[in-house]
Amino acid sequence: MAASRNRRHLVPLPVHLAGVLAAMVVIRLLYLGEAAGSDEAGFLLVGAGWHHGDSLYGAYWVDRPPLLIWIMQLAGSVSSLRLWGLGASVLMVLGVGRAAYVASGDRAARWATSAAALFSAAHWFGVPRTNGEMLAGAFVAWGLAFTVQALLRPGRLSWAWGAGAGVLAGCALLVKQTVADGLVFALVMAIAVGWKPRHRPIAVRVLAAGVAGTLLTVGLGVAAAATRGTSPADLFDALVTFRADAGEVIRTSASDATTDRLVVLLATWVAGGLAFVAVAAIWHALRRREPVLLATATTIGFVSAAAMLGGSYWAHYLLQLVPASALAVGLVAERMAPRLRFALVGVVLVATTSNVFWSFVAPPEHGEQARVVGRWLKASAVPGDTVVVAYGQPNVVAQAGMDSPYPYLWSLPVRTLDPDLSVMSSVLDGDTRPTWVVDWSGLDSWAIDPAALRPVLERRYRQVSDVCGRKIWLERTRPRSLATPGACP
Repeated sequence: MAASRNRRHLVPLPVHLAGVLAAMVVIRLLYLGEAAGSDEAGFLLVGAGWHHGDSLYGAYWVDRPPLLIWIMQLAGSVSSLRLWGLGASVLMVLGVGRAAYVASGDRAARWATSAAALFSAAHWFGVPRTNGEMLAGAFVAWGLAFTVQALLRPGRLSWAWGAGAGVLAGCALLVKQTVADGLVFALVMAIAVGWKPRHRPIAVRVLAAGVAGTLLTVGLGVAAAATRGTSPADLFDALVTFRADAGEVIRTSASDATTDRLVVLLATWVAGGLAFVAVAAIWHALRRREPVLLATATTIGFVSAAAMLGGSYWAHYLLQLVPASALAVGLVAERMAPRLRFALVGVVLVATTSNVFWSFVAPPEHGEQARVVGRWLKASAVPGDTVVVAYGQPNVVAQAGMDSPYPYLWSLPVRTLDPDLSVMSSVLDGDTRPTWVVDWSGLDSWAIDPAALRPVLERRYRQVSDVCGRKIWLERTRPRSLATPGACP
């Protein structure tokens, strides 16, 4: 009777959803003014340049699937892109809530949506900036919901729910090739459900429909990209072959900064509550052996391994854990000892709230120098000027409002595909050479040998300024009136 009274006193689920979503949206809107991240700016440049050029995506090359580039092209600006990211997070929260509701009822949905909204507001997971993990999260969450619907509430339309889950899993892969969360979840859950002979036919039908939906979606995405000049073979090289080669480059050129990022990643994983959720999900999955919980715990393990094996250890990789982790919270919260649950929730709430508060009291300076340098370039340039940044920092290019004749906007493609800088040297020595060159962190950074680049740079360019410690070079035949640099952070 007490449990029933407690349930009646809960606010209706739609009201709860509206409350947690409103809180997340308000916090995320406060982040809109932060400087553009490297990935945000770079992906937007790639999207804008897809209509011309002979690289993978027209003017530029990047190791990402085509749906992400279409989204960037449609967004068009950093502010619009962040609103798209916010919309994706709202859909993700709703999808996680639906999956939890179908799997375990009203209270599970409340826990799951609260966790998803909390994780999606935390600054330390990189949520101020919109990335592939965030955009794919909406597809992942609703893919989980469709899979749970198909396998736990079987009926005549179970195959359609399974096919829909497959389509959403394919969309997630077309945003970022490592976001296979939906596939892992569906496979494990179908095996767990089909372990009992009487449920095996439905599990097989749902899994077959899901595989068909995924293959059809990916095939259509690749075919559509081919109509714009991005061939399937080139996509395979970028999404598979390059990643293998880049992994070796990362391994052999790892610096102290790589180790520092690993420490930060692990600390954020623990302090942000994701580590507690992973342990609880695995513990309860092994004890209870419920299909949806087994699938959720396995997905958390898969995503965690993918984040670690990538070798770069960026904190925003943890965003990929949010859909499965939030669903796990919904599934296990009511099964935990009340004191332990209260302690864990309190720790995560305090840590996340402190993180959000600190992000406003002492805003991070990541991207601020790129903003200052880019604005100086824009103020010093004339229409038609172009720029190359050695190496990476596409947010400088975007802030300057220029294009780059060099196809590699990030340092990893430079180190992997142009390690001797032969392509960059030919661009700086060619007829369409850039007006400006920015030496961001030293020509010999990342163990790159600048022997081919340096003589071309010194022959064709002259150093004209030093903005925030970054050397700025101007093509010798194009005089410009140089602006006064802004204050550096």
